[in-house]
Amino acid sequence: MFSVLPDWLIEICKAIRLLGGKGFLVGGCVRDRLLGYSIKDYDLEVYALPSQTLKELLEKFGKINVVGEQFAVYKLQPKAAAPVEVDVSLPRRESKRSRGHRGFLIEGDPWMTFEEAVSRRDFTINAILQDPLTESIIDPLCGVNDLVNRRLRVANPKTFKEDSLRVLRAAQLASRYNLSITSETIKLCRETALEDLPKDRVYKEFEKILLFSPNPSIGLRYLQKLCVIQRLFPSLIELQSSPTMNTPYSQDTNWNYTLKSLERGKVVVEALCIPKRISILLAIIGIRLSLPNLVKFLDELGIHTVQGYPVRRQVIGLRKVHLIPYKIFYQRLYRQIAIICFRRLGRIIDLELLNYLCKALYLESSEEFLFWLEEILKDLSSGNSQSLITGHDVLSKGIKPGPKVKSILRQLQEFQIEGEVLTISEAQLLLEKLVRKNFQENELKNGQT
Repeated sequence: MFSVLPDWLIEICKAIRLLGGKGFLVGGCVRDRLLGYSIKDYDLEVYALPSQTLKELLEKFGKINVVGEQFAVYKLQPKAAAPVEVDVSLPRRESKRSRGHRGFLIEGDPWMTFEEAVSRRDFTINAILQDPLTESIIDPLCGVNDLVNRRLRVANPKTFKEDSLRVLRAAQLASRYNLSITSETIKLCRETALEDLPKDRVYKEFEKILLFSPNPSIGLRYLQKLCVIQRLFPSLIELQSSPTMNTPYSQDTNWNYTLKSLERGKVVVEALCIPKRISILLAIIGIRLSLPNLVKFLDELGIHTVQGYPVRRQVIGLRKVHLIPYKIFYQRLYRQIAIICFRRLGRIIDLELLNYLCKALYLESSEEFLFWLEEILKDLSSGNSQSLITGHDVLSKGIKPGPKVKSILRQLQEFQIEGEVLTISEAQLLLEKLVRKNFQENELKNGQT
C-alpha cells in the first residue's frame, strides 16, 4: 500500500498535465513508497515542458530557488504545506568533464526518453518513476524486481565509475535496506577511484550508515568488501587483525566484537539526540583502536562537532575512560568514593554517554553492574554536579580578573567533588575563607617587598 501523497503535490502535477507536461516522482521517494516507508522528501521530474514554462507554473504554488538555469532544478517551498522543500527538475543528461564527484556537465532536456533519463542514476532501485496522479510505475531498468529480491544493482555499468560517491552509497543503501550487492556492482565499486572524495561527503554517507540503518554492521562489512576501508579508513584495519585476547571483552576478534556492539548500541541509543547517538556509535568503533588510530579515524571522517556538540572530544574521552566504571564496580569501592570518582569523570566526558556506552558494549558484566551504574548516575544527577560558585561571585569579593579567579574556582570545585561542600551557603563560606587567604598572602608578599 502506497503512502498518501500530499494535496499540494497532486495539484502541482495536475497543473503540469494541463499544460501538456508529465510529472513523475523519482529516486528515493519512489523506492521508499514501494517499501512502505514514510516519505519526508519528494523529488519530481517533469517531462515535455520547457524550463521557463515550468518555472512560471511553480511560482504560482510557492517560493522557488533555482539551482542551475542550464539544467533547471527548482527547490520549491509550497505555500499550502508545512515547512517542506521539494526538488522539481527536468530530466538531465550528464557527462564527465573533470575529476571529482561534482565534475559533471549537466544539461536539462524535457524531451528525453524515460530510458535515457533513468540510465544516469546510480542504482536500479533509484531509477523507478511513478505518476502521482495514477500511481502507475515506469521501470525501464527493472528496479522494482530488484527491490522485491532485495538486490542492489548498478543502473548503468558504463558510467557508474564516473561518480565515486556511489561506492559509499552502495554500502549505505545495502545497510539501510538489507540488500545484497550484485557481483558486478561489487567489481565496479572496487575498480572506482575514491581519492577525489571530499571528507564532508564521506562523513555524510558514513553517518547515514550509523543513523539510518537498523543494522550498521552490514554497512561496515560492505565497506570492507568494497575495499573502502583499505582506501579511505586504513585506521580500521587494526580491528581486523587484532584479537581481543584476555580482556573484559567477549572472546572474539576485535572486528566481530565491534560489529556486534554496534548492533546492540544502535538499539540502546535510539532515544538520544543525533549528536549523542553519533558520539556513542563512533566510540564503539573506537574503543578497540589504539588512541593514535582513533584520532586518525576521526581525521579520515573529518569529524569535530555535530550541531555544536563536541563529538570528537567525547569519542576520544570515552575511549580513554570507558572501562573505569567496570573497574570501580568490581573493586567494590565505598559508594561515596565511587561517586567522587564519577564526579571527576564528569569533568572529562558526558556521563550520560558513558552510561549508554556501557549498555552497548559486550563486557563480561552482569545486569547487576548496569543497575549499579544507573543508580550511581542517578545519585549524581540528583545532587549538585554543577559548580555552586561562579566567576562573577569571586569577582564580587574584590578579586581582580585573572588567574587567581580560576584558581579559587578550581579549589571550590575540588571541595564540591569530594563532598565537603554540598550547599550554596557552604560554598559561600568557603569562598570567604579563600578570598581572605588570598588577601593575606598578598599583604605578606607586599610587606616583604
